[in-house]
Amino acid sequence: MKASVERLRWGLAGAAVLLLIVLAGFLSYGRYKARKVWRDLVKRSGIHISHETDGFTYSQSMQGRTVFTLHAAKAVDHGDGTLTLHDVRVTLYSKTSSDEDHIESAVVEYNQKTKVATAAGEVHMDLQVPGGVANGGVGHSEDEPEGKRVIHIKTSGLVYVSDLAVSTTSQPVEFRYEGIECTSKGAEFDSDDGRLHLLADVVMTGVVRKAPMVIHAEKADLDRGENTVALVRPVAQSEGRTAAAASALLHLRKDGSLEQAEGSGGVSMDAGTRHLKAAAFAGTFGVTSLPVTSKLTGSVVLTDTSAVRPMHAQADEVDASFDALGNATSVLGMGAPMVTFVDRKAGNPDLAREMRGNRILATFKPVAVPGGKAHKAVSKLSEIHATGSAMARGESVAKATATQAAGLKSTQVFADDLRAVFDANAVPNSQLRQMFGNGHTRLKQDAPQGEQQTSSGDTLAVEFAQQAGDGGLEIASATQAGSVTIHSVPAARPGELKAKDASNASAARAVYDGASSRLTLTGAAQYTQGETSLTAETIGVNQRTGDADAQGHVLATMASASANAKAGAEQQMTHVTAARATMARASEVAEFFGTDAHPARLWQGASEVEAATLVFDQKKRSLSARPGTSGLVHSVFADTAPPKEKKTVTSGGKKPGNGLNLSQGDDRIVRVTSATLDYSDLDRAATFTGGVAVDGISGQAHSQRGVVTLNPTEPGAKPSSGQPTPFGGSVQKIVLSGDVRIAQPGRTGTGEQLVYTAADSSYVLTGTPAKAPHVVDAQQGNVTGATLLFHSGDSTIVVSGGAPGTKQEKPGRVRTETQVKQK
Repeated sequence: MKASVERLRWGLAGAAVLLLIVLAGFLSYGRYKARKVWRDLVKRSGIHISHETDGFTYSQSMQGRTVFTLHAAKAVDHGDGTLTLHDVRVTLYSKTSSDEDHIESAVVEYNQKTKVATAAGEVHMDLQVPGGVANGGVGHSEDEPEGKRVIHIKTSGLVYVSDLAVSTTSQPVEFRYEGIECTSKGAEFDSDDGRLHLLADVVMTGVVRKAPMVIHAEKADLDRGENTVALVRPVAQSEGRTAAAASALLHLRKDGSLEQAEGSGGVSMDAGTRHLKAAAFAGTFGVTSLPVTSKLTGSVVLTDTSAVRPMHAQADEVDASFDALGNATSVLGMGAPMVTFVDRKAGNPDLAREMRGNRILATFKPVAVPGGKAHKAVSKLSEIHATGSAMARGESVAKATATQAAGLKSTQVFADDLRAVFDANAVPNSQLRQMFGNGHTRLKQDAPQGEQQTSSGDTLAVEFAQQAGDGGLEIASATQAGSVTIHSVPAARPGELKAKDASNASAARAVYDGASSRLTLTGAAQYTQGETSLTAETIGVNQRTGDADAQGHVLATMASASANAKAGAEQQMTHVTAARATMARASEVAEFFGTDAHPARLWQGASEVEAATLVFDQKKRSLSARPGTSGLVHSVFADTAPPKEKKTVTSGGKKPGNGLNLSQGDDRIVRVTSATLDYSDLDRAATFTGGVAVDGISGQAHSQRGVVTLNPTEPGAKPSSGQPTPFGGSVQKIVLSGDVRIAQPGRTGTGEQLVYTAADSSYVLTGTPAKAPHVVDAQQGNVTGATLLFHSGDSTIVVSGGAPGTKQEKPGRVRTETQVKQK
């Protein structure tokens, strides 16, 4: 981008100077002055020659000052109205200085009847150029010596028609001025209207401002009245550069320096591999004829076929401004301007660059050439300002990592107003350092393996850094603010069958750090990936690894459904609040952190867990909950099964139904307090250790360890393969072990294990041979046995020698039951 704009500089101004300035500034002036002198000489001569005179000299004075002196070796009057002068030398004297001009011709014939003067042989003119014209015409530098500057003119066959005031020759005309030479095949000068015509094959060669130059034109016309020079099909060549146009019109100052220039009918400029074309060109020039402004219009196109940096640029119109030394200060492209180029360097992949907009302004600053003088400074790009649907694009080398191969990374920046700042002191070219966007900003990055990230916001600020090994520019940091939204598409990692779900984020402000690939969202930050969403005051995402962390009022929401759920079934939503959270993409582990005073909280429906730390492992489909230094884990299980009809166990041991009424208030809620919680969604089991307290199921229980098993979320369903669904579904079974103590209305008990089965609302309390289970019932009194089976809500207790379903319970064994109907 930067190089392409710099290369426009010669195309906008340099060629115009080479094409126009010398011919307009000096040659036209010299021809005009020579023709005027000859005309005045013939008109004023009034000389009387008697037949033949040797050593003839004639002078004419005005107001006491000699105007010119004519000397001829011989003058012959042929008696028929014609005069012949041999070896003619005319000296003209300036009215205001000591300057002298000289005109010489071998033979001059004058017909007094036709008033036609003819120089039969060669005509030589030495005309001193006034200082204003000399300086204006070529713009001599300060270190050039001052002195008399002379235009040397040579021609032959010169004819002057006095009645028409026209001088003409069909012979070659040569001009020489300080190393500059110009030739023309034929010339004509009309002294009445002050027009000089170089008739054909105009060629000028020489050195202008120390640059070799050749100019060709089919013809050239000078109008001294209008101070203009018109060129037909001019072509200028200098130092491998060529400029051409169908026609050119130059506007001169009175001192002969170039003031304005116009090219039309198709303007083209070539320099090496660069080619510029436009429909028309217009420029203004200073008193030293260096460019001040220039304008290219009509489908302006600049191309460069360089093998190192191919480039293409175009615009409807291009305006440029220059400083006093002719160096570009600004270049403005309008009408859908665009610039694209490719950096090609040995050992590195091609890196593309591009910039577009409705209007692009490039600003330059003078930079001293190392070892050069101050006035030899060159212009280097310092800023580009694009407005109106602006876009900048660049590629960089993405280095290989443990999870992906090396490749090209593409970065695009969009904005209503986009400004790029360059380091003009960088060598050899200006280097992009910063970019600022306002209004509908968008930053898009595409990585080699298919990763893609797009962010949008109101404002954007980007810092760039040069990659090591000349791998191009890389984003060092980026800040986007104002309703920021981000969409990220990850690539499939090695071993993954498919890529992870795309993620979306939003915040008031987003900051990206290139060194760590970290994106930080602040201000109502929200991050969503797949069925997981995260909101917090601050969210950080590692763009390389996909890891995320959150700080301040964290809320996470996860949705999942049973693998066998019916189509359209409502997803179960799991919510987590915490002070902070981390999510590791590779391990698929999410951790939520709080304190004992303000624990992290998870809930699904009416079920929930509170602990200082909650850890989800999606691969293992597990949840772990841990307290802080002195807290506990609090869990709530809500039975989501429909209420069952209350029935009573009859005498004789028959059990036609359930004796537990689950429809009454907290009977459907189970609260567990423990030191730890570990849940496996594969087993649908929550394991509690470190001292367990259970409240619910019409009573309380304590033990050292507990396991709560849940039913599948759908009848007959298998665990899903997505997010874990902790506590979804109804309680299937509760097993408490280790120093079990129970307390129910009208009943207490102790044992080593208590099994609650929700299907029949039964409790089985067991112990050890050394310590049998024991129940104290308000109706039954003390009951002890190897196994005690009872139901909440009635006084039935079944005592057996062994646990039901074991070998200790032999068929046909007599058991004792005592039943007291409750009132």
